Amino acid sequence: MLYTAKCYWPGITAGEFERDATLRFEQPGAYGAAETQYIGSLVFASDGLVLCIYEAASRAAVIDAARRARIPCERIIDSAWLPAADTPLSTPGGHP
Repeated sequence: MLYTAKCYWPGITAGEFERDATLRFEQPGAYGAAETQYIGSLVFASDGLVLCIYEAASRAAVIDAARRARIPCERIIDSAWLPAADTPLSTPGGHP
């Protein structure tokens, strides 16, 4: 299942998040449960908002992964990936 972690993060920039994400998400044990995969993020710097996208077995697994990665997550949202019909981009988690 796909989940989005909504993170209120005043002052974050895309560059800072990208640099820190490498450290946060690639550490051994950063995810917690083995079934949790970090897909990527959308950073809305002007709003102090980061949306981290995960593929996980449960909401609890995402909460644990965000906590371990020290992501200031305030809400976990069930999500669905809906790609544009004419876009050749790969989809998160391999979902069609």
